[in-house]
Amino acid sequence: MKVYLIRHAESVGNIKGSLTSTTDFELTEKGKLQAKRVGNLLYEELKGKQVAAYCSPLLRAKQTLEEILCCIGENNIKITQTDDLKEMDLGILEGMPYDEQLKKYPDIDWGKRLSVFHAPEGECYQDVKNRVQRFWNNCFSQFYEGENILIVSHGITLRVLTNLLLNRPDEDVNFLNWMENTARTVLAYDEEKCTFFIERLNDYAHLQELKTSNYQEWGLFAEQDAYIYKCNSGCVALGE
Repeated sequence: MKVYLIRHAESVGNIKGSLTSTTDFELTEKGKLQAKRVGNLLYEELKGKQVAAYCSPLLRAKQTLEEILCCIGENNIKITQTDDLKEMDLGILEGMPYDEQLKKYPDIDWGKRLSVFHAPEGECYQDVKNRVQRFWNNCFSQFYEGENILIVSHGITLRVLTNLLLNRPDEDVNFLNWMENTARTVLAYDEEKCTFFIERLNDYAHLQELKTSNYQEWGLFAEQDAYIYKCNSGCVALGE
């Protein structure tokens, strides 16, 4: 089994210059191209294989997954949408311009301090962790041999889910960079050891000219391999 974790393609919310979590935005034209690009990339890996597809019910995630499945020629695969894969609810921060958030809440840092982050009147890290744990328990209980799991979700949610599947301490989530739009993280499962190990982590090389122009500034706050170094045993145990 392999688990493919894909962040949704660029949405209208990504280019508004404000914080977005639960607001439902559709993909931009650039986002549609990004989704097609990653879909074509996954064609060679997933074409003709057993695939279980899951996504957040928010439009930007659903549209991305639909485009991926179209590219790999698997339009008949059932898409399971679940609220457990929604983005963290940012509460009163929702829709707030980035510069306003920095002025009103200068201590907020969900990049380097996500493990202790609690959005004012919204969700906290543990809320999201509980959701993705519930999702994974349900997903894994229905898994059968030879199946690949494709998950399209959101920036915070995918960082938490990645950390969970690798069974890392909560604070290790702070060493994970933000995933670029349509970046892919691939985790392979060792059935004998009941462990996941990293094959790819936040791989966005396929985007080339379609990558976010300022991603290097806001997305990459940890050294590229910081998280991999913490997992340098090659594989880590899957939690209960």
